[in-house]
Amino acid sequence: MDAASTLSAPAPAARFRLRVTPVRLVAALVFLALALRSISIASRPLWLDEAFSAWFADRSFDYLWHVLPTYEAHPPLYYSILKSWRLVFGGTPLALRSLSVLFGVLAVPVVIAAAREQERLSPTGRPLLHFGLAGFLAASSPVLVFVGQEARPYPLLVLAYSVAILGLLQLMHQFRQGSAGKWPAWILFGAGSELTLWAHSLGLLYASCLALALAPHLLNGQASRARIVRGAITAIIVALTYAPCLLLVMNRVHDWETNWLHWEPSMLFQLMRLYMVPVETLTLASAITALAMLLLIKRALVSTYLSRGWNSDRALLLLWLGPPMLAALVSALFVPVFLARTLSGTFVPLYLIVGGALARSREPFERRIIAATICITLLPSTIALAMRPPSERWDLVASYLSRNVGAKDQVWLYPADSALPIDAIGAHVRGRLRPIPEPFPTLGFKGPIRAGWPAVASLTPKQAAMFADDRAAREVSAIWLVTRQSGIFDPDNDMPTALARVRRPGPVEHWGYIEVRPYYRL
Repeated sequence: MDAASTLSAPAPAARFRLRVTPVRLVAALVFLALALRSISIASRPLWLDEAFSAWFADRSFDYLWHVLPTYEAHPPLYYSILKSWRLVFGGTPLALRSLSVLFGVLAVPVVIAAAREQERLSPTGRPLLHFGLAGFLAASSPVLVFVGQEARPYPLLVLAYSVAILGLLQLMHQFRQGSAGKWPAWILFGAGSELTLWAHSLGLLYASCLALALAPHLLNGQASRARIVRGAITAIIVALTYAPCLLLVMNRVHDWETNWLHWEPSMLFQLMRLYMVPVETLTLASAITALAMLLLIKRALVSTYLSRGWNSDRALLLLWLGPPMLAALVSALFVPVFLARTLSGTFVPLYLIVGGALARSREPFERRIIAATICITLLPSTIALAMRPPSERWDLVASYLSRNVGAKDQVWLYPADSALPIDAIGAHVRGRLRPIPEPFPTLGFKGPIRAGWPAVASLTPKQAAMFADDRAAREVSAIWLVTRQSGIFDPDNDMPTALARVRRPGPVEHWGYIEVRPYYRL
């Protein structure tokens, strides 16, 4: 009877239980990073800065390393990597941007590995939560997704800074155990620092903070001779390898003095919007995210203040706030360099700090609410930002010109670099495209340098009149003048005024700060 009862009893229902492991967590977040950065990546035409990247990547390696540094302020490393990438995958917007996607995706497991080292230095008791939030933010941050969808060097800077931070935290853990630091960790730290220096001209600010974060472990009286020697060897190799890049950057410092950037102390308030409100316009979702982030940042700052000695929390705080403070200081005392997108690398230490702050929260309910709030409200904002329309509507400009320009007309592109995004689109315009004053880069033309870049020269009023009065130009039926950011390159409207003296102006069309206006022969 008992046997019969046992055989006839229903089997317990199987339960689906997904066990979160570090490997599964990394895989899921890498997939999330890839998915978010792939949204609409091929639907937008290249905007001007991306067109520069595409044009540079189409030059020879000799040009990139010998000619480009004579007028470009940033190191040629990114453009060289992009050129190699282009040789394999082509020069379409999707192909060029996919390199940035790769850098952004690779940064996610590096951030998680850094969070693991941070957990070993300052245990929270909830490592998966720490890894998870830091990795989630690195994967889905609107700012990191935004820069990760463009063919520009910022994702490389983020990845390089992440690698250097990982090496730094590994060294700090090994120092705590009385070691001089294992060579793999020193190599990781040195290579990440070197790549950070070569990724962007402002990489020097990041590398300076990395050196300052490591210095207390090398300068205190307890540091072993072996540790100091290894640190000195790493520093010398990094400095010697960076020396050529430093010379290139220093030769272009005067360009920063005359560029379009400016500095005002009030610009420091941009940092609050940059780090806590993750989209350009404040929405309900982003406001909730900002409040949650602000709460965690406050807790992290209090915890860091109450801690003793030089620890990982204080090092990460320096690596987060150090670069923007140095950029502000340089801008106030020397040349304006403060620009929000150049600070994208500082999101890495910030997210490590925020992940640790959440993992240290004592109440389980509070941890769940804050984590769910950030995840639920952040993703819609990131997806909306990834689906943004083009920032510059060169596609509409090219389409307008294709419809209206006659075979005997000319299209004057002023400044000359406006030809690059139109060429990148590949639109067929029947008239002749004429960059003004000459094809990019305008290195041989003696004109005003109003944007701090000798590759883009402007015209004086006398030069503008000479172009408008040119005998060959008089025979052209219609001149279609394409201008961009006239407030910078032609603040007194010298070229439109010169053309209006000898031609009849037609109606003007606007696409943001891009304008097109025909001038018909009298």
